[in-house]
Amino acid sequence: MLFEKELDAVLQEIITQWTIPGMAVGLVQGDEIIYAKGFGVQSLKTEIPVTVDSIFCTASVSKCFVATAIMQLVGQGKLNLDAPVVHFLPYFQMDDERHRQVTIRQILSHTSGMPDMDEGEYDDLVANPEWDDGAAERYVRGLRGRKLIADPGERFCYSNIAYNVLGDVIAKASGNSFEACMREQVLIPAGMPSSTFLLEDVPPHRLAVPHLRSPEMRVNPVYPYHRADAPASFLHSTTLDMCHWGITCLGRGNHLGRRILSPAAYDLMWTPVADRGYSRPSMYEEVGLGWTLGHYKGTKTVSHGGMGFGWTDFLLLMPDKNCAAVVLCNEESYARTQTIRAAADVLLGQIPVMNKVSWMVPIGQSLAEGGIQAAYVRYSELKASGTEQYYFDEDELINLAIQLVSAGKFDLAIDVLGLNIHAYPEYVESYLEKARLYIKLGQGISAKETLLKALSIEPDNTLAAELIEKSYQR
Repeated sequence: MLFEKELDAVLQEIITQWTIPGMAVGLVQGDEIIYAKGFGVQSLKTEIPVTVDSIFCTASVSKCFVATAIMQLVGQGKLNLDAPVVHFLPYFQMDDERHRQVTIRQILSHTSGMPDMDEGEYDDLVANPEWDDGAAERYVRGLRGRKLIADPGERFCYSNIAYNVLGDVIAKASGNSFEACMREQVLIPAGMPSSTFLLEDVPPHRLAVPHLRSPEMRVNPVYPYHRADAPASFLHSTTLDMCHWGITCLGRGNHLGRRILSPAAYDLMWTPVADRGYSRPSMYEEVGLGWTLGHYKGTKTVSHGGMGFGWTDFLLLMPDKNCAAVVLCNEESYARTQTIRAAADVLLGQIPVMNKVSWMVPIGQSLAEGGIQAAYVRYSELKASGTEQYYFDEDELINLAIQLVSAGKFDLAIDVLGLNIHAYPEYVESYLEKARLYIKLGQGISAKETLLKALSIEPDNTLAAELIEKSYQR
């Protein structure tokens, strides 16, 4: 493979500079796997090396598999994309009459208007896992207290909740459990025998466990899982299996002579439905049905990423070039972006480069060594030095704070959000995340004060107003 040694070197440098425990990367050209390697360890506790057979949670990359199963059922006449969800799940109910208008197509394209779980809700969900066959239906029935955040079909609103509803739709329409349907109709035909949506099927000795910056890099004390959340977040797979998924998708449903879906279904899934709100060009320009659509260096991209609980993943297709790349990682950071770009460059015949490291990495290291005061000092040093090694972004420390919350270090998370506000005083999301945490801790007065600051910056921020109402209930 052209530039294989250069890619090896860049990936190893990314792992070193970002302090990543383990990673696996695969590249596909046509129907051939041209690169598949593991780096680092599955766990800092066991130090078992990552291989191409190590099993990672793919997080939200799971959603493009769910979309495939839905399109199969549509092709079989068992589902109608434009029929309301209540037609298939009569017990689907929300505290909002508009829920009766929500269609399968809208959920696939994240235009249903359904809300998402915030980080605190997600942590609570996976900290109290359910494993039985009834978990999915109970989850759907438990939505009756939720409200929509937009009219169905109005705009892009990413929702894990909505995709979990699709999991129950698949089960009821297929007459099988969601996990069994996915394995029999999607995973096995796509050449993915080591992949599963059911955690109990994963061999523990092959599992690349998630790690959190807490602020030291450590294994997540809770292995995140909830069976009802499997459609949105919990496909477990290997680099080799994901490469075979890339081959299947590049073949528009054909895996080495075995067809799982029609080319017309891919045309539909890869047709833009709504704008995602990112600047252009980027890989995140628009959403199709279960896929993100964009461009990289002038080349059309079809992709899906995943991030959370101590994992980051990315699946990239470049159909016009007939190639694909997959990145699986057992830590949570935006190193994923640097990694997938390096892989894409090689597929485009270009020399991969390392690029900069997030300021979150040295801040986290200082936080571990000397607490929040050391982190403030390190930030001042980085800004004063004008270093070319690091880049600054307003979302990076929010991600660090979220990991601290997952590790149960709430006060330190609040301190980190304070540092982000110090660095980016006009960035409202920092205030919102801080207020959510205050509400979780029952500190209503602090939450209201934080939200009022957010509203002074963006007076029409509806989420801040909603959170103020929630804070009054504490």
